[in-house]
Amino acid sequence: MSGYAALRSIPAALCISGLLITGFAAPAAADGEFFQLDLAPDASDAVAAITRGNLNATLGYSTYESGSAANAALTYSLHLGNVATMKLGPSIGMSFGESGDEEMRVGGKLGLESYIPTDFGHLFLLGEYNTIDSNWFVTAQTGFRSGFGVELSAGGSDKYDTQSLALTQKLGGGPVSLRAGYKFVAEEMFLGLSVNTF
Repeated sequence: MSGYAALRSIPAALCISGLLITGFAAPAAADGEFFQLDLAPDASDAVAAITRGNLNATLGYSTYESGSAANAALTYSLHLGNVATMKLGPSIGMSFGESGDEEMRVGGKLGLESYIPTDFGHLFLLGEYNTIDSNWFVTAQTGFRSGFGVELSAGGSDKYDTQSLALTQKLGGGPVSLRAGYKFVAEEMFLGLSVNTF
């Protein structure tokens, strides 16, 4: 197994293993908003999400050397007991630049997420698949009571491949966190921030 393939398998394995811990897992729920922005020398990623009841709306925009891409989805939450939350619904996307067709495309999005309380803080697991360009994403995030966190992520599609490691720190007791990390495929550092009211 190559180094990149091994790295990609780590967050996926954590997600699968964590979701099996049914005795301590809980659905990721509650109304709230989420915004995240990461900036690197040759790329940027922004995502925004809002949840009200069982309805979830997400927006995403990414730039890279050869172009940019935008996407949106509206999903409905199905709570799988105390194990996880499944989100399913339609999605739209458009890409621009050398690799983009600059035409809106329609697809579907499926997500599975779980929040697991731990002695040190919590573990959050997320896996998503979008039929547009066979786009997939998995992440495993640990959060400590001090506000410090570690995040392992991997993703890909017909047009890109990414793996990253991020360190996060909450500012005080509020919803804002600072982020710093490394993108292994692009071989570059990134800085960012997130706002999470969930």
